[in-house]
Amino acid sequence: MLDNDLTMLVTNRKFYELLDLSEEMFPVGSNLEGVFRYNARRGEYGTGDPEEKVRERLSHVRRFEEHCFDREVGTGLVIEMRSAPKPGGGSVLTYLDVTVNRRAEQALLRHKEILEELVLRRTEEIERQAEELRRLLDQERHINELQRQFVTMTSHEFRTPLAIIDGAAQRLQRRRYAITSELVEEKAGLIRGAVSRMVDLMESFLSAGRIEHGNMTYEFRPCSLREIVERCVARQQSITATHRFHLELNNLPPVVVADTVAMEQVFTNLISNAVKYAPVSPDIYITGYSEVGSACLTVTDTGVGIDADDLPKMFQRYFRARSSTGIAGTGIGLNLVKQIVEAHRGNISLESRKAKGSTFTVTLPITNPMLTVAGCGEAKAG
Repeated sequence: MLDNDLTMLVTNRKFYELLDLSEEMFPVGSNLEGVFRYNARRGEYGTGDPEEKVRERLSHVRRFEEHCFDREVGTGLVIEMRSAPKPGGGSVLTYLDVTVNRRAEQALLRHKEILEELVLRRTEEIERQAEELRRLLDQERHINELQRQFVTMTSHEFRTPLAIIDGAAQRLQRRRYAITSELVEEKAGLIRGAVSRMVDLMESFLSAGRIEHGNMTYEFRPCSLREIVERCVARQQSITATHRFHLELNNLPPVVVADTVAMEQVFTNLISNAVKYAPVSPDIYITGYSEVGSACLTVTDTGVGIDADDLPKMFQRYFRARSSTGIAGTGIGLNLVKQIVEAHRGNISLESRKAKGSTFTVTLPITNPMLTVAGCGEAKAG
């Protein structure tokens, strides 16, 4: 209890214990200013000028107003300090140890913050999982649509050559008693062409599946690109009498390291596409030349060409350009060609203009850097 001049009129033992004061140093009758100065000098009020700290507290207490606040003292206790004015002047100061309560409140607050953080993290995780599920669902829908389109296209693609084979066989049956060598040659050519188309389709599907599952292997050997292209052209010529092939292959390097079967698949696809997408433009131009460390081959037609907007998508699986409407195809071939060429550490590019034709350029390294044994070896796709 304080009087008007802040003299301590009444104290108890707990006052000294809580504030870590000596009763002998500050007995009843001492002025509270001495307590403030002692506390300031031992750092109870923090850093700064001790006298300024004392003046601030004296000014506050001398108002004799009712107030309440918590302060952590040097012993680590949290003390609730209350002041209430008393009749006749002065005030009553009450000191209450609220350490346990305040620590519990702080722990509860920390737990609340931790819980809120956990809830936030879990909510974010659930949102991420939901987004991933949406993405996977969209992907599954896309795959299902691609599969539906694929089944539709393949059914049509196989139906067409089978119809040609069946029609030729029926014609031969009907004219079996008056058959001529010309008719046999004509119908045999149709049958061979249809069979070749089916074989190419099946090989494309199988190769695409092997690449997709990482099971495609390549037998890298020294080979002649010129001979490969000439075989592909001869095979195409035997089933396509409507087109002329103009070959300029003298400038190719004599030997490159590549998989012969895979390269035949690449150029069979490009050459058959050139024929297919130039139905009324009979001239196909195939040119080979060398660049530093590389062999280059271009296949050019003057057919329907490709819209500029479709060019960036031409090597995507199942994609078919708008200009291919009405022309049979699966959308697998160019994607397969690209993957084979890139597995050889080469690249393929395309230039095209609508109604002007297309040029595909394949660039292959002369010696394949994938190989661990110079001149030969086997490598797995992917």
